[in-house]
Amino acid sequence: MDQIIQLMKNIDSSLHYYIDEYGAAIYILLFLIVYFKTAFVILTFLPGDSMVFASGTLAATGDLDFKILFMLFAAATILGDSQNFFIGKQLGKLNSENHFLYRLTSDKSIGKAKVFLSDYGRVAITSSRFVPLMRTSVPFVSGYTGYEFKSFLSYNLIGGLMWTAFWLTAGFLLGNIAWVENNLFLTLLMVSSTAFIPAIIGFVKQYKKRKEAVA
Repeated sequence: MDQIIQLMKNIDSSLHYYIDEYGAAIYILLFLIVYFKTAFVILTFLPGDSMVFASGTLAATGDLDFKILFMLFAAATILGDSQNFFIGKQLGKLNSENHFLYRLTSDKSIGKAKVFLSDYGRVAITSSRFVPLMRTSVPFVSGYTGYEFKSFLSYNLIGGLMWTAFWLTAGFLLGNIAWVENNLFLTLLMVSSTAFIPAIIGFVKQYKKRKEAVA
């Protein structure tokens, strides 16, 4: 089990090795990783942005098929978020924050997701997958708080397609650059760090507001 977890955590930086080892089955593995990451709030440690980006770079070199990747990643994240929504909805019906599934999540991330959803509504559902921790918490909280699934699904579809297109296309375009291909690990570190930019901006804004309020 530990080996499986390590494989799933590190697949983004060693993807080309696993292609040789698993062949066409790598598509199934990639689908499952994105699906599990978005379907269960306790699996946020799995790679997301970086893995889709790495897949795009390998599509640029012909090792993977771009069209297949796009369909698989889009389906995985949309289906995963939908399942996450229904998990939250079932817990909402139980009306129990003491349920073991709820206790496995971070109170801090759930609280932030509630505020994020309350402040930005539909935009939060569409853009949450671009924000660390929010990508799995917002669908869960949407279901838990009784958000209408029909509306959630519409904006979930838009967000899923946007997220997949952005990271996969970015990887594909940059994958044609020799430096990126030869320094994939360093590139993934840079890509992963960009995911925290929205969080940093939000922190700076909150800090300024508090400072102005004190003044």
